[in-house]
Amino acid sequence: MKEVFTEDYQAGYQTLILMPNIDPVYVSKAVETDRVVYIAKPCLKIIEDACLTGGASYNGRREAVFYHTGFQKRVPVPLSVSKRVCAFPTQSPNVHGCAWIFSQHLRRVTEIEKETPAKKRALRSRVHFSSGQEIDVNVSKHILDKQMTRASHCMNLFTKL
Repeated sequence: MKEVFTEDYQAGYQTLILMPNIDPVYVSKAVETDRVVYIAKPCLKIIEDACLTGGASYNGRREAVFYHTGFQKRVPVPLSVSKRVCAFPTQSPNVHGCAWIFSQHLRRVTEIEKETPAKKRALRSRVHFSSGQEIDVNVSKHILDKQMTRASHCMNLFTKL
């Protein structure tokens, strides 16, 4: 898969997932259908810019989703209603490890279980995309299933407004 390094990035329909990257310069990584883009801008800033490109601020979109759905935490954000692009955070957007999954390419989530040295179960999930790509994230399947449902509800609601 092709790799690209850039200062700026426009998240959109081609984006599968936006996630933090461990690098002092390229702090975010966007996985697309045919390439991986390393970006010198935090994930939340990329989402905020995508909201503005779509016609409203990030906070405005969050408030609209809350107003219509009552969702308060890990709020899905419709980036482009006309193109049915919606992203949802895997945890609080203010947490450094938060990734953003773009629901239009999401097919299913499976649970990965493995034993930790302390013999406690560590839950992770594997996200399966329509392109055939799979990405592991540090979030339970239950949370991701809930987020998928919320994003779908959000897009269905906003396309009818």
